Amino acid sequence: MAPRILLCLVLCLSAIAAEGHTRSESYSTWRVIGSEVLGRISVPGLEATRLPEAEDGSRSLAAILADEVESTTRVMDINGTDCRLESLQPIAAAAGILQLDLSFVCAAEPARILYAALFDVAPSHIHYARVFDEDQLLAETLLSADQVGIELRGSDEEASYRFADFFRLGVDHILGGLDHIAFLIGLLLVAGTMKRSLVAVTGFTIGHSVSLAAAVLGFVSADARLVEAFIGFTVGLIALEYFLLRDSRTRALSGVTGIFSATTGIVAFGVGAVSGHELFAYLGLAIFAWCYLQAAALLDEGVSASGRSGLVLLAATFCFGLVHGFGFAGFLVDTGLLGTALFAPLLGFNLGVEAGQLLLIAATMALAYPLRKSLPAVFPEVVAAGLCALGVFWFVSRSFA
Repeated sequence: MAPRILLCLVLCLSAIAAEGHTRSESYSTWRVIGSEVLGRISVPGLEATRLPEAEDGSRSLAAILADEVESTTRVMDINGTDCRLESLQPIAAAAGILQLDLSFVCAAEPARILYAALFDVAPSHIHYARVFDEDQLLAETLLSADQVGIELRGSDEEASYRFADFFRLGVDHILGGLDHIAFLIGLLLVAGTMKRSLVAVTGFTIGHSVSLAAAVLGFVSADARLVEAFIGFTVGLIALEYFLLRDSRTRALSGVTGIFSATTGIVAFGVGAVSGHELFAYLGLAIFAWCYLQAAALLDEGVSASGRSGLVLLAATFCFGLVHGFGFAGFLVDTGLLGTALFAPLLGFNLGVEAGQLLLIAATMALAYPLRKSLPAVFPEVVAAGLCALGVFWFVSRSFA
């Protein structure tokens, strides 16, 4: 037990600031009013630091971003003539976000918007754009380095294209989310067999589908920072369960885990990193962790013989899925998708997440199966210890961010 704890501590100390969602993203809303086109662009401040001018620090990020947008954004009318940029100015925004308001005046009816900001410095950058004619949605699409144009005359083909875009984004989202990947690997370690893996993944899928839909449809609103911290906690918790199921001496760790969660919340509250109502979430997480690990221990001691192990596993992974679903919903909620044509983007994104998840699981199993006899017996324990260290690092760092 001592070497395992030591390994976890060493990995915690050597961990780098890996983020769960590493995609480069930005958003914009455009409104066509007669011959005028008004735009509001929202970019995370971290994305603006990619621009070369940001390195010397002599100018504000907002001013640097304004220059980038001015040089890479065009509006064209139905005659193919460039519309005149009337104004472009930074506006006040939430912490960590840069926002610009801009307006174009066209000589004829506006027909197309070309937007390519940040694509040169971040080829994998994704930009989500929505265009309204007065208050009616005209276009809703994802822009990338290969697709920088927004046609202002929507069509059924464009709606189909949006579905494909959101499907691709769902795949990219989970394959680029280190914490989701870590959790799925831990889930496969704990499940052990193919049958139990399928049950676990099914429960996880149902759970995150429910919370993803609830968040995007506006029924539930979750604090993004708290969700990211709790996702990190689930990674550590599922890794700890691997040891608990294989060594009865680790059963006491269920209580330690609950105390650790509660203590983290109390300290974060004491230094002003979390609010009073957020503290209750940490205390609830502590109770859940203790109950979950105790239930896992009882399950290992004989509940499985009663045939209820699959049901318990399904319920447990459903709870984990609820937390991760709010993380999946982050992009769609940030784009302001609420209240628009939800079916295509929500379905496409969710199916993309499932496809990415299945690809990841298939690749992991395909790699593990031929190596199962050649790998040292301690290898799964090393992987679980590494996952536990990452989970703890993410949980603590995000709690105090």
